[in-house]
Amino acid sequence: MRKVLIFFAIGLVLFSCKDDRCDSFPDISNISIDLDFEDLTGEIHAIDTEEELAAFLAANPIVRDDFFQAGNYKSEAEMLTETMKILSNPYVDTLYQEVTRIFDVNKLRDELEDAFSRIEYFYPDFEAPKVRTVYTGFGNDIYYNDSLLVIGLDYYLGPEASFRPDEHEYVKVRLTPDHLVPHLIQFTSNRFNDTNVDDRTILDEMVFYGKALHFVKTMLPCTPDSLVIGYNTEQMLNTEVSEPYLWAYFVDNALLYDKKPLNIAKFIEERPGIPEIDRRCPGRIGQWLGWQIVAQFESETDADFQELMTKTDSRQVLMQSKYRPRNR
Repeated sequence: MRKVLIFFAIGLVLFSCKDDRCDSFPDISNISIDLDFEDLTGEIHAIDTEEELAAFLAANPIVRDDFFQAGNYKSEAEMLTETMKILSNPYVDTLYQEVTRIFDVNKLRDELEDAFSRIEYFYPDFEAPKVRTVYTGFGNDIYYNDSLLVIGLDYYLGPEASFRPDEHEYVKVRLTPDHLVPHLIQFTSNRFNDTNVDDRTILDEMVFYGKALHFVKTMLPCTPDSLVIGYNTEQMLNTEVSEPYLWAYFVDNALLYDKKPLNIAKFIEERPGIPEIDRRCPGRIGQWLGWQIVAQFESETDADFQELMTKTDSRQVLMQSKYRPRNR
């Protein structure tokens, strides 16, 4: 089959400049969130004995269970002994040193406060979760529920780190400090992103993820689109230029209402790329197209943001968006 995408080799171009409205829309000057934020990395690093470790884990059971994975051990005594070995390992000490060097936890707190304030603007009943930051030698990346967020900072150290988590390279490129807050806000969007869970089509998935990405951009308006979707600059530029051809591929191959799990995985879920479209087409391209549809729906219908997030009829969203990508 003829490849339909047009990909350009573009040099030093900075994609997705700041929106002129990014610092002022929406106006959150009257919203103040006193975020319960605590960096536990120093406390973990200071642990010298099993007794100190036991006391810390008793006070932080989520860290014990989800990051140090207590359930993998036969007994608490075994868990304490093995966890002390992890914390005493020189490579874990290196991770701690690099966490303190690479991460500005005050900046992280400020970014989360800003994003959570915007969420409260749209959803006054929203209560920001408590936030705790840790490092555990890649025990886990994130634990998140409505009341508590625990972040394994060592997962997000980026290419400067001496050690990286055991993830595919196409996932690992997004495990950086700059990608962390967009990831967290996309997780938060699940609370507000209504969807039908049964008998899903590719279009259903596109609109669901499109709303999630639109949520992130709304709550982080100054964040470049490349960080919201997790594409590099070249991928973003190529994808935007190729938008009409990407859309034509989905339409011409009757993919929008396809329900095959294999095709949903192929065009929506994590992959290094989608060679079925083009060898340079990035993975998750259906999510990106869904984002364009959702943004155009909001513009075309003047729907307010909260109403948009309740939309579950993907066919209606597409039709009312009058989505027709143009050559750029």
